[in-house]
Amino acid sequence: MRFHAALLGNGHTAALVEPDLSLSWLCIPRFDSQPLFAAALDPRRGGSLRLQVEVDGRPVPLALVHQEYVDRSAVLRTELAGDGIRLVSTDFMPWGKHGLVRRIRVDAPGRRVCLRLTADPVRSVHLPVSREEGLLRTADGTLLIRGEGLDPVGEEARVYLAWGGTTDAALAALREVQTASAEAELAHWADWIAAARRPLSVPPAWAEAYWRSLVVLRLLTYEPTGAPVAAATASLPAIPGGDHQWDYRYLWLRDGYYTAMAFDAAGLHREARRFYDFCFTLQGPDGHWQQPLYTVDGQTPHEHLIDDLAGPGGEVPVRLGNAASGQLQLDNEGSILHGLWFHYRCSGDKDALLRHWEGVRRAAEWTLANWQRRESGIWEIREYTGHWVHGKAMCYATLTSAARIARTLGYAEEAGRWAEAARRIAAVTVERGWDRERQAYVRHWGAEPPTVAPMDISVLALVFYGLLSPHDPRIRSTVEHMYRPADDGGLLLYGGVCRWENAAVPFYLPTFWLARYHLMAGEMDRCDQWVEACLKAATSLRLMAEHFDGRDGTQWGNFPQAFSHEEIVRLVIERSQGWTFFDWEFQD
Repeated sequence: MRFHAALLGNGHTAALVEPDLSLSWLCIPRFDSQPLFAAALDPRRGGSLRLQVEVDGRPVPLALVHQEYVDRSAVLRTELAGDGIRLVSTDFMPWGKHGLVRRIRVDAPGRRVCLRLTADPVRSVHLPVSREEGLLRTADGTLLIRGEGLDPVGEEARVYLAWGGTTDAALAALREVQTASAEAELAHWADWIAAARRPLSVPPAWAEAYWRSLVVLRLLTYEPTGAPVAAATASLPAIPGGDHQWDYRYLWLRDGYYTAMAFDAAGLHREARRFYDFCFTLQGPDGHWQQPLYTVDGQTPHEHLIDDLAGPGGEVPVRLGNAASGQLQLDNEGSILHGLWFHYRCSGDKDALLRHWEGVRRAAEWTLANWQRRESGIWEIREYTGHWVHGKAMCYATLTSAARIARTLGYAEEAGRWAEAARRIAAVTVERGWDRERQAYVRHWGAEPPTVAPMDISVLALVFYGLLSPHDPRIRSTVEHMYRPADDGGLLLYGGVCRWENAAVPFYLPTFWLARYHLMAGEMDRCDQWVEACLKAATSLRLMAEHFDGRDGTQWGNFPQAFSHEEIVRLVIERSQGWTFFDWEFQD
């Protein structure tokens, strides 16, 4: 499953455009709606919107010449050629509008060219109106497809997609989309990206990936609430031939926190602040975020199986919704409180601390009462619960961040009490998470039912959140263990880093995390090695899925993945300044 698809978006939903200009993924009206086109998941039955070129009355296949985003935007330019024909398509989804625009120019001297659209939705009622127009009615709304000038003779052909809850709403959206221009869209993106921080003294490829990743993160953010989704797609197989198909079109507090940190690191503080403001509306009265993930408007995503679709290699089951919403994960509070503190450190936005102080206090008190519970952990294991090292480290982060916020706001008593509790959590975690036999920190202790704790990249949270120094001999021993092959108790495989031992393919996030560890340890060459491995594995458009195969750049899992892109944003900034933002933890 080698992805060369491009991502388009409008702040409400996203589409994948293949090199042949087919639309292989689209949910309307928003990210977590039912898929309308899903060939990216199931090439046989998933459905797509395709463009067919006919020359002198017969179909002509065209091959990709070049595909790129225009400048630092989400405007896509694709050039195809074949049989004496050159076709250039400019695609974009106007920001804030409910539609997609495609502008096509064909150069075919002396030839009669006709463009045909074929819509093959995965689930809908298709009502053809004419060759230039079609109507798709779905459970979530109506999609109107309209083509103009599809018999181009030296002129520009246009294709419009517009959607709404009713046909009238789709027609109104169409009228809006028809007034959109690529030039205005480019100006919109130029204005937005102008506020971002520029990375200094990094290789050009790193800077290019940084800018592209910022655009991707915005494309994965639901503008009405400020909620970033973990990925644009659902159930793309995470491993070849496996059963790890999950729906990532939701707000994970953890993944959203990573994205918000990337925005803050890049100086885009509005986007980060909107995330925290929205998350505090989801907090329970006891201070706990009851769910690790929510729909983009704060509801519960219920999981169900789809029995008439499968992955590209026949992978089943296909899941829509995600049952992890019912799990206990102890990093919820740490993600929000540490992120809020990070936002303040980056932006000086004291109003955010004042506005959310009561929520901070309640989250800290909930953590004090519940940090010793077993949980499902960062990887959302469904088979058992345990005391995850990462989760305990995040409880420590909850209380240290709450204490810092309290000190900043003048609440000395709470600050002292929470800081002392954090030290107790650190002492327990550092002792209990250590595997004396392997001389390394491992994923968990006290699993129920009992299970052997594997090596797991998530234990680097001990360093990232300041429980241990990157130079601590125990951490050194742990990292040395990680450098073994994945089938020999380590995490290295196919030119990347796995999240746990015996994994099938590497994972972008752990590869970036190992890079960050080496940056914190002052080992720049090793840091650069792993950043380069990720950039080498990314697609030609600098997009990254969840997993990758470093041997051939194959992408696995949902695509593109937010935490792959937020990591490159932060690491490029951190590497350019020679230290990571997590070093702040040692400065208090």
